[in-house]
Amino acid sequence: MDSSQKIAARVAAGRASAADPAPSEYGTFGTYVWDRSGNLLMQAEFTGWQGVYWVDASADGTTVASCGWYNTTPSYAGFIAAYAVSTGDSLLFYPLQTRGNVVALDAYARLLLAGADQGYLFSRIGDGNFNPTPAMISLTASGDTVMVSALDATGSVGLIASYQGEVVVFPISDGVPGTPARWQLPNSAYLHAAALSADGSHVYVGANSGIQYAISVARFMSDPAPMWSAALPGGGKVIYGVACSSNGGVSAVAGNTSDGGVVAYYADKYNNGAMYWQASTAHSPNSVSMDAGGSWVALADGHPDNTPGSFYLWQAMTGALLWSYPTSDMSWPIKLSADGSLVAAGSDNGTVYVFAGPANGDRAAA
Repeated sequence: MDSSQKIAARVAAGRASAADPAPSEYGTFGTYVWDRSGNLLMQAEFTGWQGVYWVDASADGTTVASCGWYNTTPSYAGFIAAYAVSTGDSLLFYPLQTRGNVVALDAYARLLLAGADQGYLFSRIGDGNFNPTPAMISLTASGDTVMVSALDATGSVGLIASYQGEVVVFPISDGVPGTPARWQLPNSAYLHAAALSADGSHVYVGANSGIQYAISVARFMSDPAPMWSAALPGGGKVIYGVACSSNGGVSAVAGNTSDGGVVAYYADKYNNGAMYWQASTAHSPNSVSMDAGGSWVALADGHPDNTPGSFYLWQAMTGALLWSYPTSDMSWPIKLSADGSLVAAGSDNGTVYVFAGPANGDRAAA
């Protein structure tokens, strides 16, 4: 599987095995960064097992982080890593006894928040390496795992959300996490997707029941509960994609249906969710992205492995489909740049795709 994230005028991606975990899946894996013209700026490769499962990069384009599986000997081992884009120098390599699931950087790469069996918050030491001793943000349930980690742009608010449906929001001051507020999805629902707005004001959570929950961070810290919830239209379930604008005023959420998928666009209206439009997708959705202004919505889909997938782009206010692009294998990640100038996406066919974003007019695959 390839994971990709758009950063400023750069694209970062990670390479992992596309198959289910098996001891024979050894190979060369890595973290890569290109400029917007497709020139390789940095690569950090290793020989190991399963490889990179997630990447993120700072908005200033200086730093990239990744995580995943590293090896099986002497025991199963995962990792969290960070690199300087300009030199490829390692800024952090932190071994785990489980898989690193997700990583997130703030806009200026002062903080790195990773998710595995719990949350791991690393702070930068000056302009150099990350402190190798992280602050831990625990999960309540034994055996639970973090599916989402996110930081606001300034590194003042952190979010982790777990498979068993625990949502944890916490303030951060000088790289130190404060007292977290916790909320559990109702009815034993589990979770694959959530989003934190860049200004730290909103969290949107998607449950396997097909319900999106909207959280006001300021209110949540004293009263851990959502502002409103909305069920996906068309009987959509198992939400795999959630995205929001930088101010949290609009969100997009996507889930499975009996014959493909559905995506819907909502506005946060006076503590209630107003759905503007919905659209169908050919396959089960895997990822949703939105630009900072909430003007466009991008989606990647496909399931199961070794079957086709697609990428899509909609005009957010009207729901007009601007284009779709088929791929030969299921496609997991997609990312719109904050300014809408690029769309970066990855497929299990081993290819990273970069399109001219809607702010630039027509698409162009690179």
